[in-house]
Amino acid sequence: MLKSSSRSTGSKSANGAEFVRQLPENWLRTDTILAVVVAFVSVLSLQALRLTTILEDTNVDIVTAQVFSLAISALLVLYRRYPVIIVTVFTALIFVGSLTAASELYSLLFVGFMTIYSVGAWVSNRRVAFWVRFAVVSLQLLGSMLLVLLDDETAEVSEEALRDIDTSEILYFLVTSVILSFGFYLSACYFGGQAWHRAKQRWKLQKAHDELAEANEKVADAAVHAERIHIARELHDVTAHHVTVMGVHASAARRLLEAGRDQASVIEQLEHIESSSAQAVQELQTMVYTLRDQDGSSEPLPDLSQLPQLVEQANSARQSASFQVLGEPAEVTAATELTLYRVAQEALSNARRHAGEDVTVQVQLHYDGSAVTLSVIDDGKAYHPDSNGTGTGIQGMKERVRAVDGTLEYGPRTPYGWKVVVCVPCAAPNES
Repeated sequence: MLKSSSRSTGSKSANGAEFVRQLPENWLRTDTILAVVVAFVSVLSLQALRLTTILEDTNVDIVTAQVFSLAISALLVLYRRYPVIIVTVFTALIFVGSLTAASELYSLLFVGFMTIYSVGAWVSNRRVAFWVRFAVVSLQLLGSMLLVLLDDETAEVSEEALRDIDTSEILYFLVTSVILSFGFYLSACYFGGQAWHRAKQRWKLQKAHDELAEANEKVADAAVHAERIHIARELHDVTAHHVTVMGVHASAARRLLEAGRDQASVIEQLEHIESSSAQAVQELQTMVYTLRDQDGSSEPLPDLSQLPQLVEQANSARQSASFQVLGEPAEVTAATELTLYRVAQEALSNARRHAGEDVTVQVQLHYDGSAVTLSVIDDGKAYHPDSNGTGTGIQGMKERVRAVDGTLEYGPRTPYGWKVVVCVPCAAPNES
């Protein structure tokens, strides 16, 4: 996108926002280099004219002509920063140069084109841009014709030449000159206007992109807020029940101690507290995962026994998937089973979306006694779900694995393909 300071105002988009075209970064350095190059070419051109008799025939002073050419070229330094002022100064300078016969053709034509072009390209107030270009082109055309008519030497030469020159030849040269002049000015106006319209179109696209991103962010924030409220209510219901139960048993244990009752009754109340606290933790964990996988159905959450069916569903004409279990299966918690199932489901979905066709996907479940490792590996093209998609799949896997004290490894394989490897601890014997 374009940067730096703004130029002019006046154009509005369909939604009412004002379009102000801005100068590109490092514009001053670029325009200064352009001005130096044009000045160098104009000086070389004038020095080349010294080898001819043109300067002698026109009585042009070489020093005056060089100073004039340098002044014309210097206008390019600020032609985009102050387009209206620069085109006005240029018009005045060419009249002065024409009266003193101190003009240099190459720099004059190029700078004239760029100044008219800049008005169309950088003045965002299109009404001002139109009338400034119309006035400048009209003044330059009329001024050129007036200078020819006021030139006495040209008039004398024309009277003598008219006796020998055919009228059709004069008409041909006049029509050709008019067509070239109009083509010169119209092209400058056209390309300048096109540059401005392209800049405005880019601005509209960028603005629409920013508005869409902002809207998506608001929707995501609202969804997160609603989910937090939902989870907070569920947590309140679960914790309130078990904390109340633990409070009742703690109070009973205190009363038994105060009454001097036997130790077995107190131990029984403490065991109730221990059991209730363990049950509360388990229900909280199950409730959180139920919320994250809630889809409005009353069916039980999936577990590792459904992994073969999940892999079988991934088989298609485009991709083939295989499933393998290594080691002696060990018992894991319900939360761990759900995590491994969801990670395998997300990895297989990513492989279908991004790995391409004629791809083999290998799903492996490896038990080594203290931990269970799930790996989903494909031999397709390397891809990155964070850049090719929304990134929520990878983030979801990270959160799930972190919640069950596991580790997640994902990324491209060598020389090609993609891998997702999850390692989570098995359930301890007292958790069975």
